[in-house]
Amino acid sequence: MLIALTRLLLAAALLLLFLEGCGSDTPTLTSVHGTVYYRNLPMTGGTIVFTPDASRGNSGPLARGEIGPDGTYFLRTGDALGCASGCHRVTVIGLETADSNEQPFAASRLLVPAKYRDPELSGLTCEVAGERANSIDFRLE
Repeated sequence: MLIALTRLLLAAALLLLFLEGCGSDTPTLTSVHGTVYYRNLPMTGGTIVFTPDASRGNSGPLARGEIGPDGTYFLRTGDALGCASGCHRVTVIGLETADSNEQPFAASRLLVPAKYRDPELSGLTCEVAGERANSIDFRLE
């Protein structure tokens, strides 16, 4: 009986160790922030997206951040602050929308050239270093 109980406890302990090792696939995130400039002036709004660069060995979830009125951004992956480390292709989307109260049918206007919305055309890349906060600025022309 004692041997059976010992085997049962050993099996339970091994199962717990196995399940602990099978945790979520969520990568470790590191803080990334910076400022986006267009023609040497801080952008006044938009979105920045970091897409893992598979051609340079990086995979995983993308991270995005809203660009504030002073050009600054802080990246988030899903609901969590931060970005996975490694090489990323970067896209920037800047739209100026008209006040719907003043012009209810006015179209949005691009704040930066359309090429910056495509990770293949933007020419923007960066490497996020793990284990430390990253400050990464972008200067668009």
